Formats: sequence, structure tokens, C-alpha cells
Amino acid sequence: MKIVAVVLGIVGLYFNLWHNNVPFNHFQVFGQGFGTQHVLHSVVGLILVGAAAWLWYRAERTAVRA
Repeated sequence: MKIVAVVLGIVGLYFNLWHNNVPFNHFQVFGQGFGTQHVLHSVVGLILVGAAAWLWYRAERTAVRA
């Protein structure tokens, strides 16, 4: 379960960071006309990071009980 949490966290951070002013963001890779749904990507990224944190917390609670 922790592996899934890590993967979700990385994907969520990727969605959030890919649309910011960082090296290799999508404007630099695909050009200025690519992608206009930044808010949607940010929301999905935050949801994925939240889901990752929740899964990590659940995995910790399950491991303590076992």
C-alpha cells in the first residue's frame, strides 16, 4: 500500500510541478499552445497528493495493528 501511496504522490506532484515555471515544463517541451487546463491539472494533482497521504496513513495504522 505504501508503494501505491508513493506512486500517487509522485504523479500528483508531477501534475502540480509540470505546469509551473520549472525546467522542462510543458511549455518548454510542447510549445506555448499546448494545454490550457492548468487549474484542472492542479486540482487533480492535489487530490492525488491527498490520496497518497491518506493511503500512507492507512498503511501505518494497519501495520501497527498487525
